[in-house]
Amino acid sequence: MASSAPAVVAPTSFDDLRLGRSAQFVVARLLRFWDSRNIKKQGEFMGITLLFLDQQNSVIHGFIPAARSGHYRPGLRSGSIVKVSGFEVARCTNMYKITDNPFVIRKFEHLQALANTNLELPDVVGMIRSVQGSDLKDAAVMTRVVVRFVIEPNVVVYLSLWDEAAATFRGLISSGERAQSVMVVTTVNPKIFGGNFYLNSTPATKFYFDVNIPAITQFTASLGGPVGEAFPCIDTKESIKKKEHVSIRDLNKFISTSDEQTQEAEFICKARVLEVLQQNGWSFISCTGCSRKLDQSGNSLRCNRCVNANVTGVIKYRVELSVDDGNENATFVVFDREMLSLIKKDAATLTVEQQLPQCLGELGGKEFVFQIHVTPFNFTPNHRTFTVCGISDHIEPETFNTKEASIVGGESGETSASAGASVEGEAYDPNPTGGQVKDGNRKRPRE
Repeated sequence: MASSAPAVVAPTSFDDLRLGRSAQFVVARLLRFWDSRNIKKQGEFMGITLLFLDQQNSVIHGFIPAARSGHYRPGLRSGSIVKVSGFEVARCTNMYKITDNPFVIRKFEHLQALANTNLELPDVVGMIRSVQGSDLKDAAVMTRVVVRFVIEPNVVVYLSLWDEAAATFRGLISSGERAQSVMVVTTVNPKIFGGNFYLNSTPATKFYFDVNIPAITQFTASLGGPVGEAFPCIDTKESIKKKEHVSIRDLNKFISTSDEQTQEAEFICKARVLEVLQQNGWSFISCTGCSRKLDQSGNSLRCNRCVNANVTGVIKYRVELSVDDGNENATFVVFDREMLSLIKKDAATLTVEQQLPQCLGELGGKEFVFQIHVTPFNFTPNHRTFTVCGISDHIEPETFNTKEASIVGGESGETSASAGASVEGEAYDPNPTGGQVKDGNRKRPRE
């Protein structure tokens, strides 16, 4: 008796999927995918979120946990046809809202209601008023970019781009896309801080400039005026403010009276160290690949940016100094290169001491000339600190005309830090989100 041919099993449509695990499989187009991070845990990497489309034009989300992401990531390609099997079907969470419309455009009133809630990551349409950031012509740079964004005729918000979103946007505006100023930005996180309204990018943020997109057509018509005009791009690396000798009061005044909450500047400030603050410790374990802080994961360390199971770390300084200039006090944060130049001892050699190392404790009562790098990240509500990018103990009390050559460290590769109970990943990034931003950005949270 002849054996029968093996039965051909057809893929399951999204509408016919059953909850739980089974032998069912699907064949679909991978529309896009992005890294998902926990913004409440300093941007901890959770896994990869995917968006699929099947032959019935049904859309569904997929998720690859962090532990399996390294195995599947190399094979992910946006727009490719994939077969997916060996999965578990679960009910959709409230954060995902699948609609027939490719964009979920929200008006300003709705965005205000969503601010600081993390309940939804909406899309927005608007016109670019100006762009500010460093190295705006280099698409490989992932530091924060801030866009003044008109989303309604009389409403301007700050679009804060971190990490991959910042790099992508740099590439778009440097490749000729800047001639079109109206765009759709997807999957943003609305935040209010410092009295300003921010739309923070996420790992899923994308940019669309096509004038045939209905959302862009409708927005352009609502303005009733000319669009598409060239917008200014302010490169903060090229136009950073000249170093000035200032007091702590002057530093605070610069921030409080600034018209833009996106300014960067450098100042020279003489102050006496009151004490070394120990709430957040004086060191951290840095990733040798990206310089971010490594997080504890069980009995091992992991980098939420590199997502590398074989990551290695090095102990670096992050010292918070309470300083006073005779009139006001502030918190200055000093990182590894500047501390190493000042103390002449590597952070790793001091970790054997149980208490605050003696050489750090002896900084109390001493006067220094600090070179301060001010960025917007320093002055969000949770990050009111000043980042030190140069420090010198050579002081001439009768003059205060410290020469730039006497400042140790010069331009710092590390940027701002958190003064909160936990240290944000931003502080250990060689570029500003987040975020993320990073992620900053990010990060970033990022903000």
